[in-house]
Amino acid sequence: MSKVVLGALWVVLTTLPFFLRYVIKQKYEKLRKALQDQEDDSYYQCLFFGPKNFSCKSHFYDKKECGEFCSFTQFERLIHYIVSAKKSVSLCMYILTLKQVQTSLIQLNRKGIKVRIITDKVMHQTKVAQELFAGLKENGIEFRIPDSTEQLMHNKYCLIDETDEQHAKVFFGSLNLTSQAVLKNFESVILTNNKDIIGRLSDEFEYLWRSLKES
Repeated sequence: MSKVVLGALWVVLTTLPFFLRYVIKQKYEKLRKALQDQEDDSYYQCLFFGPKNFSCKSHFYDKKECGEFCSFTQFERLIHYIVSAKKSVSLCMYILTLKQVQTSLIQLNRKGIKVRIITDKVMHQTKVAQELFAGLKENGIEFRIPDSTEQLMHNKYCLIDETDEQHAKVFFGSLNLTSQAVLKNFESVILTNNKDIIGRLSDEFEYLWRSLKES
């Protein structure tokens, strides 16, 4: 075997481990980056309404917190979530009767933040709800309801800044925005900024909004 061939073979044998190491490292970095991209960096927070706060009715009306599970404390978290909106609030709620929510939505609307509401036809016909929605409408807030009383609009979620990738968030669960739900019912609510959940709920809200007539 000639010296040239031996020299070439020596070069290959000595450099091959470095080349393989480079290739493997590149593949590892590519895989690591792909896994990082798939990782869910969203936050998830659960709120519960139940026996732990059934005795907090007076705190709710006096606006005095008694602890982490106090009705007023839990409800204030939802209000702060709503009023943190910078661009829009899209509320889909079976029944809405809480004055505090009405006030917050009106204040947001006056700041130029887009507020839209979808609610149930039967629940909208209750006296308390009619008065609340009349106040919303007087302040320029749009809401829509199904045409038929036989079609139960039972969704309960609130999208906040859903088109803003940085600030988009949502809360959803079993809770209606009523004093009954906050003070007397067993309820749960999830707060999150998960993009997939927000995207799916936003698509559904837009579909319903286009399908229903303005009230």
